[in-house]
Amino acid sequence: MSPRPPLPPGPYLVAGLGRAGLAAVDALLALPGSPVVRAWDASRGSRTRRLRRDLALRGVPVLLGSDLAALDGAPPPRTLVKSPGIPADAPIVAAARARGMEVVGELELGWRLTRTPLLGVTGTNGKSTVCGLATAVLTADGAHAELAGNTTFGAPLSAVEPEGDWIVCEVSSFQLESAPALLPDLAAFTNLTQDHLRRHGTMERYGACKRRLFVRGEQAVPLAAIDVGGAFGRRLADDVAARGGRVLRVGGAHDAADYRVLDVRWDLRRGTLRCASPAGEVVLATRLPGVYNARNVALCVALADALGVSRSVSLPAIAAHPGTPGRFEHVDAGQPYTAVVDSAATPAAVAAFLSAARGAMGPRGRLRVVLGVLGAPGAAHSRATGAAAGRLADAVVVTVGSYRPGVREEGLDDLHAGACAGGPAAVRRIPRRHDAVAAALGAAGPHDVVALLGRGAVAETIGGGLDGAPRRTLDDGLVARELIAAAGAGTAGAIRETG
Repeated sequence: MSPRPPLPPGPYLVAGLGRAGLAAVDALLALPGSPVVRAWDASRGSRTRRLRRDLALRGVPVLLGSDLAALDGAPPPRTLVKSPGIPADAPIVAAARARGMEVVGELELGWRLTRTPLLGVTGTNGKSTVCGLATAVLTADGAHAELAGNTTFGAPLSAVEPEGDWIVCEVSSFQLESAPALLPDLAAFTNLTQDHLRRHGTMERYGACKRRLFVRGEQAVPLAAIDVGGAFGRRLADDVAARGGRVLRVGGAHDAADYRVLDVRWDLRRGTLRCASPAGEVVLATRLPGVYNARNVALCVALADALGVSRSVSLPAIAAHPGTPGRFEHVDAGQPYTAVVDSAATPAAVAAFLSAARGAMGPRGRLRVVLGVLGAPGAAHSRATGAAAGRLADAVVVTVGSYRPGVREEGLDDLHAGACAGGPAAVRRIPRRHDAVAAALGAAGPHDVVALLGRGAVAETIGGGLDGAPRRTLDDGLVARELIAAAGAGTAGAIRETG
């Protein structure tokens, strides 16, 4: 296991009270010596006011709204622990650095606290899938493996129990911005495609964040599995090797790689791939369709081999793994067509998913897409994402990323313009997501595929406000099931009005 630096000094100020920030507060409070911990969040909403009351009972003062005032107080904080949603150049971070405070992210804190070996997985797309596969393989081999990091399906790293054999950690560029020393025991890289340019500004800066998981000055991760299908991955593999790290290169049939995907066959529910490896050619079954998932599977085979897991264990574990919730997830509610939920929200991810769906469809089917992404990715990103859908689908309904009423339609113009300019698809704009899903499902024929993109398994709670609307937790899969059931009962209109 790689050595960990000591914890930065207290008193501590935790910035941001989402999942990561709350995990950091809990981890710091559990340290011996009763360190002084304070917290801050920009929001003054009901949730953070409730958290302020709860944390005060635990001896943690919380300041809301005024970020720079949070740096005052006695004794003055010496370390700022930053949540990943707070940019590295945010005023509170800049002010902390100006005062000579140490700034670390929650991920860095969690890494310094744990004594369990860490497998870190990063890249633009495929991180969650590779993490899920790797966790399944390690568990099948008898290891106690915990999934953690930038995922809704595991705990933040600082919240992971200390006992275990491996932590499989999904790592984002937002987390790596404020990880000054993190170097895992094993690291994997999937790909680098356009994303998060509002945060990082350029692809070069975005890539530099990803590189931090593998290279620190003249030191490199001791063992890495890297997809070398792109120029960035090839350079990254060379950088790790030049610093003495062992590299397993993964690629396609014509790449100079240790693990090469030679052939892929798939339908809408499963795939088979033929892969060359240092131990010989292998044929694998998987429940993950498409070429892009074949690359994820090949990367996991390389990781399993590197960890010494027998192929008699790793291949059945890969074949049985159902995939990450919200990634090529089928909605089966008795309908005569196929409905699938996927988190694809970048140009490359949308193109990869729709290419896989198109490649598995018969000639009589139409590929119908509902596209609405969470957050505000920026105009160029939104246009490129829309263009990918317009180029590869037969019909596209662009919408917002949220089910909340009255949500801002930021980016919808660009998403719509990109879809219209992207290719031959018939494009509609329906701002309310519930109505957009209803329109796509209502138009589907027996051989069609309806793809609900941009959210995956993300759930959100709506209602329960002053208007008396019932409080409900919704995600794309649930909404689709309700609409399909309502259509069968002849009440689709009523469901549409109450959704």
